Amino acid sequence: MLLRFTKMHGFGNDLMVLDLISQYAYIQPQQMRAWSERRTGVGFERLALIEVPQHPDVDFSCRVFDTSGTEVDWLASDLWCVARLVADKRLISKAQMRIELRHAVIDVEVHADGSVSVPLAAASVLAETIALPRSYTEPSAWLRATDVNLVSLHGLHAVLAVADVVQAPMAELAEHVAQQVQACDNTLITALQVQDVQTLSLRTWQLGRGDIEHFHHGVCAAALYAIEQGWVSSEVQIQSSEGGIECRFHRVAQQVWITGLATRIYEGQIRI
Repeated sequence: MLLRFTKMHGFGNDLMVLDLISQYAYIQPQQMRAWSERRTGVGFERLALIEVPQHPDVDFSCRVFDTSGTEVDWLASDLWCVARLVADKRLISKAQMRIELRHAVIDVEVHADGSVSVPLAAASVLAETIALPRSYTEPSAWLRATDVNLVSLHGLHAVLAVADVVQAPMAELAEHVAQQVQACDNTLITALQVQDVQTLSLRTWQLGRGDIEHFHHGVCAAALYAIEQGWVSSEVQIQSSEGGIECRFHRVAQQVWITGLATRIYEGQIRI
């Protein structure tokens, strides 16, 4: 049996997306692991399955898996890809879609330009802060704040306001944070630079991994923190290291939304 799939990109994350509404297949973890191989398979960081929903008031269900075949929590960039594909294939013929996810049911909106808006959970700023060593707080061209703030949003995130994300010594900062808190290997440290009231530049380092260039929860945690601190307006865009705009945040009442684009790379078939 040949199974149709779509390869997609969203903010640096590459997804293999399977439409299991117009075709049927039972996907097993060993197949996911084989498909994730870039030399012998399709190659992806995450796999998304679009499925028939379990509840009548939901438009479709979506499950997300990593390269080991383990189901994981969704990212906004996953939903940009999935909702864009559902709209392009006309599986759902409306702009506002209700999606059944792991541990959640959310409403997203597909815009005329192909971008997708996804609602975000509220971030909690912890009272605890981490003071920087004196060697950092002395006059420095890259530093803006003297404390690292801790933000809880789908995990723990350390956020530091800087004057220049390029010059920020991320490896040293990560080591210092790890010494001060019970940080696990997936803890994210994000340097945040305010370009203007509507633009942020970010750089993120993950303990045990290094620089992170694709979409992750640290992007949301840092942007929400900047909005809450009043450093930027309620509508802010995230600028990539190359200067392009990766995504936008905007607040409506008490809800913050993140909007981004997904790109269809190619369509393919794989035998199962």
